[in-house]
Amino acid sequence: MLGEEVTVMQNAYIVTGTLTDERTVTLDEALSLPLTKVRLIVEPIATPAHRSHMEVMEEIRKRQRARGHKPRTREEVDASLQEERDSWDE
Repeated sequence: MLGEEVTVMQNAYIVTGTLTDERTVTLDEALSLPLTKVRLIVEPIATPAHRSHMEVMEEIRKRQRARGHKPRTREEVDASLQEERDSWDE
């Protein structure tokens, strides 16, 4: 860094992307910058483990229970459907 001119960073962009080979990063969104040399700091992001449909649904149900969500009963759903169907004739 000796001999390099140090300038103050005016704008910084934080954008995620994918390292596609040893020298290429494909950004997830475009930057509104002119074509110029940029400084890049690379921080690997851990990708979440793949979860099955059943695991995702169980997580959703667990969060619903935690916040006190009570799903509609079969009778409530049937009544709502019948009410909707009855409105079609009007």
